[in-house]
Amino acid sequence: MRWLYVLKLALRVLALRQVVASPLLTLWRILQGKDIHRLRLEDGRLIERHITPPNLYGFLLLRRHGLRLAAQQPAEPDQLLWQLSEEGTFLTRLSVGMDLMTLYELFGRKDYGEDFTGKVVLDVGAYNGDSAVYFALQGAKRVIALEPYPPNYALAVDNLRRMGLTERVELLPMALGAESGRLRFHIAPASPDANSLAPPDSPLQKFIRYEGEVEVEVRTLPALLDELGLPEVDFLKLDCEGCEFAVIENLPVEVLRRVRLWHIEYHAVPAPLIQKLRTAGFAVQRLRDRGGILGYLVAQRV
Repeated sequence: MRWLYVLKLALRVLALRQVVASPLLTLWRILQGKDIHRLRLEDGRLIERHITPPNLYGFLLLRRHGLRLAAQQPAEPDQLLWQLSEEGTFLTRLSVGMDLMTLYELFGRKDYGEDFTGKVVLDVGAYNGDSAVYFALQGAKRVIALEPYPPNYALAVDNLRRMGLTERVELLPMALGAESGRLRFHIAPASPDANSLAPPDSPLQKFIRYEGEVEVEVRTLPALLDELGLPEVDFLKLDCEGCEFAVIENLPVEVLRRVRLWHIEYHAVPAPLIQKLRTAGFAVQRLRDRGGILGYLVAQRV
């Protein structure tokens, strides 16, 4: 993974000059396994941060897309604060996970679309709160977000408070699964974006080190919708690092169709998901496929 991002950064070495003190020294330090780098802020100031190569690449992409940093930055060397609205700030981690890459996918690349005006959104795999914030800022009338891992959940709570969105986003400390109850949740401390009820069986797993488990609350989709009093939702983002197969394959057609549009990140060959969704009467598109084992399915109810 480190070598991949060294290559990505090296191919953008001219742009890298705008966001670090010394591009060549930065690349050399990454090759040596060092993750302490001097980042250049918008006003030209330099700050030292503990930032992994994926997050450094995300930092470069976010700055190139014009995402603003907050005027005052945290004292902690592994954090950055972003100005996502006029009065709202958003805290990201730098030494673990992919916080800056997921922020770029949302606010830079706009993977989930741009207009959620008046929609009811179910955000499964809320992580640090970034996608729930995005949906709310893009006009969603109600966002229900699920995040079972306690450190991610706590950060998401803090970010919703920072953004002033606690009344517009309902954050629930639970996962979505094929059965309800208290279930084991696999933890990857260095990659909290990859935590999973059911880690996918794919070559991507060699990059993830699961080193523990916690017990988390889990709901099935029909149980969750009924608890929330929702006959249906307009948009369901499903990014649960492998649970998508058990969730989709075990849902009856009538429950699948309680969702107008599914946006699913798949982490293994998605053929079974595509077949199930098409059988249930959805028009399915496959987007941003990488190697046949990672990408998005967008399924529109017809």
